[in-house]
Amino acid sequence: MEYSDNLASNEQVQIDFQGIELHGLNGANGSDGANGIESEIYPGLEEREIVTEFGVPLRVYVHRGSKCCGSIMTYHDLGTNHRSLLRFFNHPDMRVIMDYFTVYHVCAPGHHDTAGPVASEGSVREGLLGSGVGAAATNGSASNTSYAVYGQGRGTVPSYPSLDELAEMLQSVVQAYSISCFVGVGIGAGANILARHALRHSERVLGLFLVNANAHSDNTYYNWLFANYNAEWDRLKHGVLTISAQRALEMHWFGHTESESVDLIERYRRHLLSLCLPNVAGFIQAYNQRPDLGIQRGGRTLPVQTFLLTGSLGKYQAKSLVAMNARCDPSKTEYLIVDEADGMLIEEQPDKAAGYLLGLLRETGLVAFLTPARVREQAIRLSTDALMQRDQPGVDVC
Repeated sequence: MEYSDNLASNEQVQIDFQGIELHGLNGANGSDGANGIESEIYPGLEEREIVTEFGVPLRVYVHRGSKCCGSIMTYHDLGTNHRSLLRFFNHPDMRVIMDYFTVYHVCAPGHHDTAGPVASEGSVREGLLGSGVGAAATNGSASNTSYAVYGQGRGTVPSYPSLDELAEMLQSVVQAYSISCFVGVGIGAGANILARHALRHSERVLGLFLVNANAHSDNTYYNWLFANYNAEWDRLKHGVLTISAQRALEMHWFGHTESESVDLIERYRRHLLSLCLPNVAGFIQAYNQRPDLGIQRGGRTLPVQTFLLTGSLGKYQAKSLVAMNARCDPSKTEYLIVDEADGMLIEEQPDKAAGYLLGLLRETGLVAFLTPARVREQAIRLSTDALMQRDQPGVDVC
């Protein structure tokens, strides 16, 4: 079901940096710890490391609302971590909504602050889920490969889990927190991972809110994009970020290279540089080598209420979203391509994105009583109170 009828040759400059290492492999970056983006930290997050059944640790950041009615699990995109979602979740409308939820922000392996490379202990890597890895595979054994996190892994080339393996690891988060069911909020690669998890464990997933989602595996823009930068990703595996690789990621985030959001580009660049670059490269490679979701309208498809969202200015993202929607059950799926917006919709138009997410949450029945008008009223009150506190001498407002 189309939520709205709003649907509307990027040349890469090859710049070769001769081994300019911008940051160490452990992602540490001086005393600020987050490379100048500490203001994005949502107050009151609990941090916990969960060792999955595969031996790969996941870092989870939890926000607990005061009147919890349900759970939300988030998963970030390539070249980012949970911080990329915090500004959206700290928007006044979202703060009102999140007061009714416990939110679990999951970081991809090795993407939390000060992480070391995620590396395979063996020289030959086998799929963690056995020979049946893929959208149609069943749960398998984790005994084939042992993973470890090395704090000082300089010179090693990490072997990173696949998207199917990352999706299965979310079961460890569900079990660790005894989550009965949740709504998934994913961006880009994170959207793909949450969709894979829902296909395997639909009994745990109430709904999906997927931004810049892509169900295909080959003959896509992303495969072409990353396949043409293999040399850049090889350097990224060794902690070296070139301008070409950075621009390729910008194309992935925004859906184009013509963004005028200079501050946003710079903030995401700093965000990228605060991460462990070998793990960033591993996540990119896993996404590029992802299998097709294996869904088809009229057959096996996403079994939960799903909202697909992107902006019309990111033309490749919009095409991918339309193609994915065509493979979903129309009775369970809504999609929206927002005019005058690109892949950074939740950053540039958070009020609209919050409204769409609220609609999905209401549809699941978790907060049917929470109307848009009520959210807006409470959000205005929150903003007014924050301004009043800010005007008081000696008072710091987060």
